[in-house]
Amino acid sequence: MLIKRVLNKFSRDERGSFSVEAILMFPMLVWAFMALYVFFEGLRESNINLKATYTVADLLSREDNEVDELYISNMNVIYQWLARSQNDVRMRMTVVHYDEPTDSHEIYCSIGVGVDDMLQEWVEETVSPHVPIMADDSAAIVVETWVDYEPIMEIPLISIGLEETEIYNIVVTNPRVSDQFRCDGIGDGTGSAHDDQVDDDDAAL
Repeated sequence: MLIKRVLNKFSRDERGSFSVEAILMFPMLVWAFMALYVFFEGLRESNINLKATYTVADLLSREDNEVDELYISNMNVIYQWLARSQNDVRMRMTVVHYDEPTDSHEIYCSIGVGVDDMLQEWVEETVSPHVPIMADDSAAIVVETWVDYEPIMEIPLISIGLEETEIYNIVVTNPRVSDQFRCDGIGDGTGSAHDDQVDDDDAAL
């Protein structure tokens, strides 16, 4: 009987239960906090890179001088500084104009830094879905950026969305300052070899 009373009293005694629950829950709370922090940091990094891409696109849209590989390479450096990235960054600038009779976007010029230049066969899948409705023979500047992203820490039991990945952004804008956007060797009087189906006399945008 004594043992039974002791056991019944022990089973009804709730003293110390909070401490036990805290010990059980604290690791889970720490894990959840770390996971949220890593997810938030990933979203912040993506947002910073998108804003940096918009900034580069805006700078290009105001350019009325000749653009060449060195210019875009320097823009890539600016993008890396704006994105505050310690990892490799890549950029591609492509100018397309709309051909209404064929309902297609034709490449005027394309310059890539760390990536291949845009090819005409890629335009329909890569560029056209992002380009808004355009008037016939109007131009658009397409800026694509890539940056390698590494999570700031590894979270146990979570791998989806937290592994190393590549952040890709694409921004489309139109020339703002001038209706001419000149690329080195194309439309600037120094060359005539291009396969964008534009006559040399009409090469300047």
